[in-house]
Amino acid sequence: MKKNDRYPHLFSPITIGPLRFKNRLGFAPMVCNKCEQDGTVTDAMEEFIYRQAKTGVSYVTIGDTEVDDSTGAAFLATLNIDRSFSMPGLVRLAEAAKAGGAFLSVELNHSGRGAKDALITGDHGMAPSAIPIPNGCQNLQAMTHEEMEDIKRKFAKCANRVQRAGFSMVLVHCAHNNLLGQFLSPLSNRRTDEYGGTPENRMRYPLEVLEAVRAAVGPKMGIEIRVSADEECGENCIHFDESLEFMKKAQKYVDLIHISRGNVYDDVGGGWTLPTYMKPHMFNVEYAAKAKAALDVPVAVVGNITTLDEAEEIIASGKADIVCMARMHLADMEAISKFVDGRADEVRPCLRCHRGCIDNSGRGRAIHCTVNPGLGHEELVRAIGGAKESKKVLVAGGGPAGMVAAQTLIERGHKVVLCEKSGALGGLLTDAAAAPFKTYMQSYLQWLVRATEQCGAEVRLNTEVTPALVEQENPDAVIVAAGSRYFAPPIPGIDGKNVHSLPDVEHHRVEAGQKVVVCGGGVAGMECALGLAMAGKQVTVVDMIPAKKFAGDIPYFPSHDLVRACDEHGVERIGGKAIVSFSDDAVELRDRESGEVTTVSADTFILALGVRPNTELGETLRAQYPVGVYTVGDCSGGHNIYDATHTAYFTALSI
Repeated sequence: MKKNDRYPHLFSPITIGPLRFKNRLGFAPMVCNKCEQDGTVTDAMEEFIYRQAKTGVSYVTIGDTEVDDSTGAAFLATLNIDRSFSMPGLVRLAEAAKAGGAFLSVELNHSGRGAKDALITGDHGMAPSAIPIPNGCQNLQAMTHEEMEDIKRKFAKCANRVQRAGFSMVLVHCAHNNLLGQFLSPLSNRRTDEYGGTPENRMRYPLEVLEAVRAAVGPKMGIEIRVSADEECGENCIHFDESLEFMKKAQKYVDLIHISRGNVYDDVGGGWTLPTYMKPHMFNVEYAAKAKAALDVPVAVVGNITTLDEAEEIIASGKADIVCMARMHLADMEAISKFVDGRADEVRPCLRCHRGCIDNSGRGRAIHCTVNPGLGHEELVRAIGGAKESKKVLVAGGGPAGMVAAQTLIERGHKVVLCEKSGALGGLLTDAAAAPFKTYMQSYLQWLVRATEQCGAEVRLNTEVTPALVEQENPDAVIVAAGSRYFAPPIPGIDGKNVHSLPDVEHHRVEAGQKVVVCGGGVAGMECALGLAMAGKQVTVVDMIPAKKFAGDIPYFPSHDLVRACDEHGVERIGGKAIVSFSDDAVELRDRESGEVTTVSADTFILALGVRPNTELGETLRAQYPVGVYTVGDCSGGHNIYDATHTAYFTALSI
């Protein structure tokens, strides 16, 4: 058992209302979509809560749980607390958290104008004012006083129901422009009665709800509220000074105030609510520090906090009382114990990519993780178990798919020979991590290489897998993780002296001139363009697809943040144009609709025209060995790192 000498402040207890927290860590609420469609608890949901509690946090909060599922739902398969039939499942969840060693809380919410029409079973959706948003409720009406009273009662009734089920806390959601946040914000509250207009009027209803919740649960249950320190939606929205005034009044009813940020229904604000890899670390901490200095109740903070070292600094410096994280735990459910044991380099880092967690939840799928492919598949992984017979497996390719396959095979008891034809592990992930702002990807690449080198597999660099090598090694199985190669179509002038590949430029094997054209509007091209623009270059990105679809091959908020950053750094986007030819100082483009030909001059042209899978080795080996050859990652039809890790992981489980 390891003595804690690294995080003395983080692992000191604290009293939050009626509760004594064992440490200063909380598992932040996330939508997981693990219940049945009607919101009843499943075995998978129960296990997820238990595993969250087992991470070592003081409390776990179930995310975005509607107090009125007939008018407030925005997600599929979320927990139902609105009906009496939910009680047996709620008891199961409370007991699962207790068994894991944590208190259980739930985020009480109503999505208001963010509810989905397809999920509303009532006559209409409701909000403070009838101001619809894209992808939100369109059949929307301003709430009557009677409807406001009904929803207030439901907040209180749901809090009482989960209290009776054994939950220790509730989190009343007043942030991110959900219903109570909509009342607070002038962006969404245009009422002319006593609940609209002045800041005092706009905070009236949320305060009434908090008063009702406290009356319903009494002093023996903890109450936390989540607030947006700033909605980040321009001038006409909630900013910190007004948010702080609400917190000061709300503290009369609550035990903990949770500082978040943004507006989940806004393109810009949503990138702060659901932070992407483009956002800085710990970006809400200074707001938390200001709130803590002005409030009488403890303060929790969330937002791109990724390590216990960061969390310790926050608590030690007195900027917050509780640190909440979610995606650090999703990426590695053993992160806390690894940090405490001095094994920080073993913690699998989160990419902040959104693909497995936030993107899945928004599409009605259960939560998973790009870098932790076993997350959400625990029952299947247990059923498969370890290898019944240890086999020799040859892995061809040292990119992300090959490395994940090798690690998983070793964990299951196989003997692994991993061959990489280049002189280093990493594959195209090395290029994906090259831009200076790709710090999360750089951390993951370093972890992945280090974990592979240390996992027990035999790693052979500068070794290409060929049919002859397979025959010589005589393995029981071969996993082909040959990846992709960059695409360079036969365009006149493409071999010119000023035309370069994306990796050559990003790894500084060649230096770009002052005026640059990046050919390709996918994420790779846009990230390359941003890196060059940040270095002071004048950059234009061209592609056949419309400019509004640039960087559309990644999830919504990361895509929006990347495009916005490019715009802020002066990157010009030209869409709907096919490349006709290159000359020494210009690229000729043809408009796909009109056929008009134009030119764009530049000193340097960079090819970011996508990749093509390396299928040759897999096809050759399968022709010779009909059984025992598997393909994973890009060469099996994958398109991104999520596909690479998941196909590799589950293929390794099947051997």
